[in-house]
Amino acid sequence: HVMAGDNPLDSALRELSEELGINASRDELKYIGYFRNKYESEFHGKVFRDNEISNVYVYDGTVDEKNLVLQKSEVSAVEWFDINYVYSEKRKHNKKFCVPVAGLDVLMTYLNSIG
Repeated sequence: HVMAGDNPLDSALRELSEELGINASRDELKYIGYFRNKYESEFHGKVFRDNEISNVYVYDGTVDEKNLVLQKSEVSAVEWFDINYVYSEKRKHNKKFCVPVAGLDVLMTYLNSIG
């Protein structure tokens, strides 16, 4: 989330560092679009309402899995999947993947545009 006084890029860099231990530079994140996320559902037995605009960035750097430092309160595990598989499963409402379909739509449009 973007904190007061921050811009989306600064927030993306901060979150990448905090949640995964990846200290990226501004040049390694490419802005590819945004989406609106608005819904209401049950989450851990309580009503959860989400109403936000999310900016989407692609990280263009190397990731060494052994050097990831996971923020325990935010990330329980990191797994690698084929993006087409994740996209297909999210369109079928597979709850294993917590990424919003709208965010994947932005990513897939970008990936298709670069071939």
